[in-house]
Amino acid sequence: PSPEAIPNTRAFLCTASSTADEHSPIKLFKPSKSTRSSMSSFSPPATSTTVPSPSIYPKHNSRQLWRCSPTLRKLAIASLFLLTNLIRWETQDSTLSSASFPPSSSSIASTSSSSSLPLATVAYAISITSCNFKLTRRLFDGAAVLKRSIELNSWPKHPHSRYASNFYALVLKQDDGELDECSKILQLAGWEVLLQDNPIVYTNLIKEPEGSSLKAGIGGDGCCGDKELIKLATYKLTNHPIAVHLDLDTLVLHPMDELYNAMHFNSDTVEGKQARMKLGEVVAPTYLNRRSSGNPAMDANITMESILTNMTVNAYFTKDYNMIGSYRHAQRVGVQGGFLVVRPSVATYTSILELIYSGEFYPGHDAGETGWFKSGYGRHIWGSLTIQGLMAYYFDVLEIQHSIELNRCRYNNIADNARVSTFANNPKYPRGTLLPFVRDESNPRYNFVDTTCRDSRESCDDVDCQRFPLEKVRLSHFTYCKMPWRCSPCSYLETYKEPMCYAMLREWFRVRKTLFGEERISLDDVNGPDNDTVTEFGMDGEVLTHKGNCYKEYFLGYCQGEGNYVAMANRNISAFPDHYEVVV
Repeated sequence: PSPEAIPNTRAFLCTASSTADEHSPIKLFKPSKSTRSSMSSFSPPATSTTVPSPSIYPKHNSRQLWRCSPTLRKLAIASLFLLTNLIRWETQDSTLSSASFPPSSSSIASTSSSSSLPLATVAYAISITSCNFKLTRRLFDGAAVLKRSIELNSWPKHPHSRYASNFYALVLKQDDGELDECSKILQLAGWEVLLQDNPIVYTNLIKEPEGSSLKAGIGGDGCCGDKELIKLATYKLTNHPIAVHLDLDTLVLHPMDELYNAMHFNSDTVEGKQARMKLGEVVAPTYLNRRSSGNPAMDANITMESILTNMTVNAYFTKDYNMIGSYRHAQRVGVQGGFLVVRPSVATYTSILELIYSGEFYPGHDAGETGWFKSGYGRHIWGSLTIQGLMAYYFDVLEIQHSIELNRCRYNNIADNARVSTFANNPKYPRGTLLPFVRDESNPRYNFVDTTCRDSRESCDDVDCQRFPLEKVRLSHFTYCKMPWRCSPCSYLETYKEPMCYAMLREWFRVRKTLFGEERISLDDVNGPDNDTVTEFGMDGEVLTHKGNCYKEYFLGYCQGEGNYVAMANRNISAFPDHYEVVV
């Protein structure tokens, strides 16, 4: 900014009146004590550029000199302008948080501060397989809020994170070589667009071993066919030591340093040993069983420490137990494609493509000699021919010594029930656990119960994501809860899934509220009664209720009624000031 951009500078210097209140940065939550102090006293840090004291002019008293010396006033104005900008540069990247953004539990991260240099810069990637009108309507909102949630939980904004962030959007090239509408929107939202070869895999080059079905089936597999393989381009982000691929309907709630530390520090260092000890808190219980016996449902006879102590970690992932239907299927579960953390490597990228071009995928749904290289990762998995099945085979079979399945409630929480419900005959149909005060034993519709664990273990309360404490969730995923901008009816209450979804949706809107210009939403236009049932989780994990307006309390006014979403205006996010400050 120019000197003219600092209002009332002359009045400030000549009358010693502060304009801090009028021009303080906008904050959603309570500013830090240091910020309040600096804004009220306007005391810049020490610097080599100083304003000469009036006492060095013996022929004038201080007040006369201050009011009457144009030279002195100009020098003071210039000095103050310089110091003000220094303050802005130093404080611009301090951030905001609330109780929903607590410090990381990592002992390594907790000793750091935002003023120190980052340990590394993590690449965060999203991908677009097809651009259409429906996607463009809400693409900016999803991309901008996701990016913001990452920023709030990365260096330098979060004081307990030591990892900076860069943002990339993987998009398939168009025939004309021009950027499509989705790419332009993503650029406005702050993502660097990286065009990828289209197609990712040339299906005519896929081999056809006898009995294989990959070449014929990959084009129509899962949600997006072979286009889903664009996620593999995350491995090509080799300018970064760590890369994370996220779906657009995810939200980062807390720093993920506990994962990154184990990838950044070697296992023979003090920091590396500490990082691997902390991983024991976030690893999926099924992972330990799988490493011990090959069976995720069989209790392990080895310790987590023995596995992790000297491990070189190259990848983290979660699994989708909602997409399987039997005990045998639980032995071969697909990955959840919305969250992958990898160590970028062109060699790894090439080796995975070679698996695809081999054509070694065989039909069948019984998890027997089917699927990839007849390993059992077959058609019972949604997206078995692409990311969900391919990467499950890669991580579980080829790279199990260097890949870790995470607790899906902590990372990639979709508010799902860990058990199968009697609500539906199809075990793949997810259903939350019925709330005690909703149960009606005289009505079968409200008397369903939970049965077996989806991962086939005897007990699975440790992955009951619908009741997992939100303060321990690092990443939420709005698959089961639906997109925030749908503005679904918010007074519906039947299972534990609904309160968890409402809490996760509230976090999405709270993050949106920290973006410049988004804090001015008014609650006056919100429809709906103020005597709806509004929920929250108590200290014991049980659901508490009170009367209120759920559109105000869950959606913070951005949903002004059912289906009535207040959309964000597409604009260049990077062009706006960012004065939010994380307080933890």
